[in-house]
Amino acid sequence: MRYTVLLTETAVADFKKTALGILDASKDAATALKFVTELKAEVGRLADFPQAGALPNDRNLVCQGYRFLVHKDYLIFYTYEDGSDTVYVKAAFHAKLDYKRVMRNIK
Repeated sequence: MRYTVLLTETAVADFKKTALGILDASKDAATALKFVTELKAEVGRLADFPQAGALPNDRNLVCQGYRFLVHKDYLIFYTYEDGSDTVYVKAAFHAKLDYKRVMRNIK
């Protein structure tokens, strides 16, 4: 079964924020675009392998159905349900952030 992968508004904003941060740091638009393209490629794998992500080390997030992928120093959080045909990418942010605190504010 192939899943539809949808980015929430928060995830889209996170990708933009990441691109702008990399652009600001590197002063190179190609570098920023390349990195965000890599993040999107990781997300794209979820269409075929929604269980590819790890379970977070937080019982509350696990109970809410969250999984996450790691790409370099970034975490990509998503949910899906067995029997559903959709994966929802909820957030993507730098791993140095406290993901438990960040994810408390994600709907």
